Order: sequence, then structure tokens, then C-alpha cells
Amino acid sequence: MPSSPWPFRRSFAALSLLAVLLVGAAPLRADTVSILDEDQEALEARLAMVLAAEKEIWVSYFIIGDDPFSLTSLSLLRDAARRGIAVRILVDAQWNKIPKALQDHLIDEGIEIREYHPFRWSRLGWIFRRMHDKLLIVDHQHLILGGRNVESPYFGFGRQLERRNYLDCDLEVHGEAAQEAHDYYDALWQSRDVKKVKITRPPSERRAADASLAPHKAWLDAKITAALDAAKSGPVLVKPTVFEVAEVHFLHDPVGKGKRLGRVRGVGHELLDRLNAARESAVIESPYLIPSRAFRFGLRRASARGVSVRILTNSLGSTDNVLAQAAYVPWKRNLKKSGLDLWEYQGPECLHTKAAVMDRETVIVGSFNLDPRSEFLNTEVALALRDKALAAELLASFDSHLVNAHRLDHRGWPEGAAGPFPGIPPKKVFRLRLLQLIAPLIQKQI
Repeated sequence: MPSSPWPFRRSFAALSLLAVLLVGAAPLRADTVSILDEDQEALEARLAMVLAAEKEIWVSYFIIGDDPFSLTSLSLLRDAARRGIAVRILVDAQWNKIPKALQDHLIDEGIEIREYHPFRWSRLGWIFRRMHDKLLIVDHQHLILGGRNVESPYFGFGRQLERRNYLDCDLEVHGEAAQEAHDYYDALWQSRDVKKVKITRPPSERRAADASLAPHKAWLDAKITAALDAAKSGPVLVKPTVFEVAEVHFLHDPVGKGKRLGRVRGVGHELLDRLNAARESAVIESPYLIPSRAFRFGLRRASARGVSVRILTNSLGSTDNVLAQAAYVPWKRNLKKSGLDLWEYQGPECLHTKAAVMDRETVIVGSFNLDPRSEFLNTEVALALRDKALAAELLASFDSHLVNAHRLDHRGWPEGAAGPFPGIPPKKVFRLRLLQLIAPLIQKQI
């Protein structure tokens, strides 16, 4: 057995049952939405969706790794291709960690793989413009979108890579929003920003790659078989709450040059519009907080008209990006002066959620960080909807994160602390101070 690729805690029987429900469900009159803020729920929802696929599976991720979790995921997609499902993988070229020989093997199996902005001397600007999307789309009808990449730490298995886990959130949607995501994906897939991965490794290496997936496939097959047997006794699973939502909006950045030139509205504009429309409250989680001028003005205007604005971001102790933290630190006092209720997550995970709830009703979940890269450089996607019950559940999740967080005072320090970075090793603080000298020079690239 491989080293714990997907060590599920729950019965696989539930996954099989959910797959049957997805396949046999009647046409929906509205989108149904579930919040996937627990690693286990996010993992099982993806597995069930892939097992239930009838025609096609399209995946698009900023990162796809070379770890047990990722390899098990790829073996699952390969099995789907072998049963006649059309499988597409779109991944950012800079963060495509799938071994070359394994990519070649997957292509041999009929899976199409393309990369966003591979290195080219003729297009050096592509280096700075990355695809930050995270999408799983099945049969035009089923969608999972949020902050998670395909790698162990995003699903609670960071120990496989000796890395901390991420605290994250996705939405699972069944309905028309999936078709909108499908149309966007296809436009990006066909665009000049994307290049087809070509086979480069000899047959012997491709056969070795095939063999490398065998233990992962065998392990997963055994678990699925056990689940089917267990299903006969009718196990009960506590599944994520399903909400029926009248209208779910799929938000995305323009395909092509529109974002760079500011000619077409993107996800950042949509988020700012919803912040500007808030009348009572705005609760936001973002792993990186380097707000642009437009967002700073939006936050100030919200506070000035009496909107209670609360933001949770990473502390120096929990962040996975000290450079981004160096760009954020100088804004702390300024943000506090504008009336924000600013909190920093302390861990043990790294906060990775990109989500907001406005006026206890409007919900936005996606890949967009409150930083210049998301606003001006990366492709980003999100889902926006209005539903008070769903918003209440997401707010409860947000509130639970405050248990391991510190509120900042007027100095930008944790309340009651004798310094700005209590408990942080001096080496890490020194590194932050050095990066603060560099950050202003490259802030638009952070």
C-alpha cells in the first residue's frame, strides 16, 4: 500500500451512495450548494463526483503535485478515462509538478493535458501571469470551486510532505453555475494562453510511470470495494448541508489580455461591488492581505457608512509566504485606523480560505486573494450567491477560526502583547524585516 495517499476516516460506502444520487438525480430547478470547509468533506465530494461522471471530467488547478494524494487522484482520473470518460487537465505551467513521464502516460491513456503560460522566450511576460483557478467540473452539471489545490496539505495530509496543512474552503454546486464554469474553462482551454503538453519521454519511462500508479490504484480499488460491501448494511453518513439557492453566479476574469489592460471587468470588480453594496456587515477571510488602492477605499467607505468590517488573515507565525507578510505589515495600522476589526490566524494550519459574507446573506467563495497578484495578474474564479441559511453556516465556520486567532489593536499588535510578533522566532522576524526592504519595490508582483 502507498504511504497513506487518502487515509479516509469515513466509510467509502457513503461515497458510493452519493455517486448513485448524483447519477440518478432528477433535473434541478435551482442550483444546490454545499460548503466544504472540512478536509474530509472536500475530499469525499471530489471522489464521489468523479465516480459518478458519465461523459466528461474537466479539472483546472494552480498546483497539481507529485505526492501520494496527487498520484492517487491522477490514478482515479486515469480510471475514468479508461471507462470512456473524456478527461481534461489544465494546470499552471509554473506549478505543474506531475512528473513528465507520468504526464506522457496519462496522455497515452487518452487524457488531454494543457499548461497555462509555459516558459517561452517570445513571451517573457507570461512568467508573472499565472492561472490561479481551482475547478472540478463534471458533465456540465456538477462543480467544485474554492481555494484547494491538488496536493496533500490542502486535504489535511501535510505530513506526507513535512508541511503544515491549509485551512480552506470550497463550494460544491449542482446546477446552472457548473455550465457557466464549463463555458469559461473551454474558452481558456482554447485560448493562446494555453499550450498542449507533448510527449517527450521514451516508452520505457512511460511504462514505469504506469507501474508507479499501480499501488495507488490498488489501494483505492480495495477501499471502494469495501465501501460497496458496507453499503449493503445501510451505513449512515453525516453529509454537508445542502442548500437550494435560486441563483448562483460564476465569476471569472476575462480570457486573454482584458485583465491586464483593464478593459473588461474581472473577479476583483465583482467583489468590490459587493463590498460597496454592504449596508451592515462584511466578514472576510484572505490568506494574504495587501489591498490595492481601490479595495482600501472600499473598506474605508464601508466603515464610514457604518458597516462592521472584520478581516481574518495569516499572522507571521502561520503564513506560508513571508514576502507577502512583509508587504502586509506596513498596512496594519492604516487598516485599523480606517475602522476595520482586523484579526490574525495563529495556526497550527496556514489560513488559505478566500471567502466573504456580506450582510449575513451574500456569500463569495473562490480563489481570489486580497493582493495585487489576484487583482492584476492571475486568472481568478469565484462563486457568488445570496442565501441567509448558507451564509449563517459559513459565518459559523469563520467564527470558529477566531478561536486560534488574535485581534489586533490600534498599533497593529495582538491585543495585550508587548510586541508586534509575540512568540515568533527571532530568525523569522529578521527575515521579515529584510523582506520589508524589498517588498515596496515589487509590491505589484506579490
